[in-house]
This record gives sequence, C-alpha cells and structure tokens, in this order.
Amino acid sequence: MISRDEALARAREWAAAGHPGPPPEVDLHEFDLGFIASRREPEPETANGPPRPPSATGQPTAVIDRETGELSQWPSLPAPAIAERYAKHRAAEGRFPPDVREVLEKAGWFPGRDMTAAVDLWLTRFADELAGLEFFPAARAALVEFGGLRLPQFGGHGEPGGGFGSALHPTRGGVLAEGSEVFAEEYGIPVFPLGNNADGPSELVIDARGRVFQLHWADDFFIGPDIDTAIIALIRGGRSPAVSDVTL
Repeated sequence: MISRDEALARAREWAAAGHPGPPPEVDLHEFDLGFIASRREPEPETANGPPRPPSATGQPTAVIDRETGELSQWPSLPAPAIAERYAKHRAAEGRFPPDVREVLEKAGWFPGRDMTAAVDLWLTRFADELAGLEFFPAARAALVEFGGLRLPQFGGHGEPGGGFGSALHPTRGGVLAEGSEVFAEEYGIPVFPLGNNADGPSELVIDARGRVFQLHWADDFFIGPDIDTAIIALIRGGRSPAVSDVTL
C-alpha cells in the first residue's frame, strides 16, 4: 500500500522521463484503486496576439496502483473514465495469460471495450451477404468486445508477428458467408462469420454456444470452446484439431 506522497513522487519521475527542461508539474487524482497522474500543461502565452494552443495535445496519463505501486500508462481521458477502465482492467486480471493480454492490449483491447456502433454499421452494410445466417448472442458479444482487432500470432521465436495473424470483423474488406453455409450443412452446426486468418487465407466463424472454428481450404479446425480460449489459441498459434476429430 503506497501513500499519496509516494504516488506523487513516482508520478513526477514518470512525467519527467524524456521531458526536456525543468520537471513538469503533475496533477494527481485519487480514486479507490490508486492515483491518476497527468502532466500539467503550462498556460499558453497570450501577450501578443490570440491565445496559442498547448505545445502538445493528447498527453498520456498514468495510473499508480494503490496496492502495488505499479505504474501503467493510459490514454488521455477524463479521470473518472480512466478510473472506470482501470477497475475493469483489475477485475479482468487472470482472464488471459500475460503474454496474450500484452498482445491484446497493444492491439487496442481493454476490459469493457464496446464496438456496438461499428458492428451494427457493418451488419447493415453487409446485410445481403449475411442474409440467412443467424446472428447469435455469442457472436454479437464476441464482435462487440473484440471486433476490429488485428491480432498477430507468435512466431517460432515466441515473438508476435511471426505467425498467421487474425482480423476480426468488422474489417475493411467484405465478408464471405458461403463457408458458413457449407459448414452448417456439413456438420449440422449453424455458424456466423467472426473474422479471417492469414493461413490459407481462412475464415473464422462462431456458433450459438460460442465455439470458434477455422474454415481452411485443407480442413475445418476447432479453435476453442469459447471466444477467450480461441483468442489465446489464435495469438499463440500451434496445431488445432480437425473438426472431424472432435466430439462436439
């Protein structure tokens, strides 16, 4: 457990890093899980002419955890919004392994992420292509939270970017529904398009139970029993069993 003075000292050290000139002033906002720090921008000079904008905008903020003292960097948002995100971040600890969570966060994911507007727009845009496919609640939940992410895959050296990356809908490209229809007919399992994978390339689909499959030209593969497990598998890579070898 750290004190406010200790949090302020860490915040000042963070604010000064890579910042030329005198150490910048820091604003510190306290909330139940820690402290939110941001650099205080100097007032623009207005003596000659109209007011000038600050020298930088979109300054990052930092959160110093009350229990551990760990400092993490966050987007430039109002303090209440960061406090809410940080609470969700803490609540979701353990949901993904650290290596996978790091990739997810770099890709733009955070607990509570909501892409409803983008998903609904995508559904409208490709309504003709998706006609006849049921948009299961599990599909909506997966796309609302993870939609639009581009996920690299670990390569042979264990670093992201060396394998076959995945892109989850909505993507800039179109959507193919034929594979979903063929899969449903062959296995008796209706599915909905979830995204694409660079291997093949191939399609990712999800069923009403949240199970994720990969429709590859060589075979159909079972990626995971739920979206979280599937994302771990997609990022880490490795062999997935063929659907025909799995009891579903």
